[in-house]
Amino acid sequence: MKASPKYIMQLIPKIENVIWKEFSSYKNVEGYIRRWHEESGYYENFNIATKDDGNIDLASTLRGIQDDELLFRIAVDVGIEIPDLVYSIPEIKGILASDYKIAASTFENALRKVDSEPATSVCCANSALESIIKHICQDETMEKCNPNNTLYDLVQHVLKEFKLYPCKDMESEIRNIGSSLLAVAQNIEAMRSKHADTSHGKTSDDYIIDNELYSKFILNAVTTVGLFLLNFYEKIYLPNKANLPSAQEDIPF
Repeated sequence: MKASPKYIMQLIPKIENVIWKEFSSYKNVEGYIRRWHEESGYYENFNIATKDDGNIDLASTLRGIQDDELLFRIAVDVGIEIPDLVYSIPEIKGILASDYKIAASTFENALRKVDSEPATSVCCANSALESIIKHICQDETMEKCNPNNTLYDLVQHVLKEFKLYPCKDMESEIRNIGSSLLAVAQNIEAMRSKHADTSHGKTSDDYIIDNELYSKFILNAVTTVGLFLLNFYEKIYLPNKANLPSAQEDIPF
């Protein structure tokens, strides 16, 4: 997620100050920064700058990081609040990139357009979550979902497969999780259909999303729901398909 150059230049000294307070010595500061450093052949994600005495030049190193998302991750790691940042974006991007190619591409499009084209971003975020669920439901141990279903129906389907679909004999906390996931899906779909998708006979009197506050909110919601479904699936279904959750007590929380 790109931020304004002014914001980045104001953020860097804050990160620098907190790192020095936290780790205090050159050795520890460099050790911390090297945890973020990636190098392979001719590639490195950023250069670790040094002073004449060989010690790390933290300010120059941070200024040299061109990946805003990496700076945000460092800031969050040391306890600096980043307004409007979807904190779980790096995690879901990593999961999607490895096994969920269609969802990853759609999610990236939603992320790129979250500020410039809010309505398009909402449509892409909705589609990305649909793709995640469709991919999960290709698992041979699950009942296949209808590929023509929209988001709300897909969420109903996957919750039933996960045995999280709300019913009266569940613990109230688990039932509330399922109900909340359904409510989120229903409202994301409604927002996309009524206020974002301009291809279905919208008139000049219809409200179309033109404010990034909505697209950021939807992207946050999609990221949260998507990560929950992905992590639940990969933790419970992938390691040992012979031991699938058969009852409420098998839910991993």
